[in-house]
Amino acid sequence: MIARRLLLALGLAALFLGVVAVVKYGESRGMVSPDIAKRTTQVLIGLGLAAYANLMPKQLSDQVRSPRAEAAAQAALRVGGWSLTLAGLAYAGLWAFAPWSIADTAATIVLAVATAVTALYAAWTFATCRIARA
Repeated sequence: MIARRLLLALGLAALFLGVVAVVKYGESRGMVSPDIAKRTTQVLIGLGLAAYANLMPKQLSDQVRSPRAEAAAQAALRVGGWSLTLAGLAYAGLWAFAPWSIADTAATIVLAVATAVTALYAAWTFATCRIARA
């Protein structure tokens, strides 16, 4: 299971680096404008985030915990997966279609909000789990 995940991660990293290298090469030869090169790289980052966030809810540990703790962990992973997947797609969409000045600021805000939602929901879920257990 870990080997499969590792191979997937290495394959995606190689694909990402390959596409960025081709775009940078095209930029150095004048075939691609610097704007398109930057946008392509940022769109890849957003899509990569969306892909990895989509796998978040499937990341269960092998530790034996109480049913309440398992449910809390699954809920936190599910909310994090949804929020970060949507943020990655929004990030990619903003960099693909919005003007540069708007894309830069809005994409950062989208990621910050998704990260805050994920962290706050996880903290709230585990806090209520501990309170219910006490």
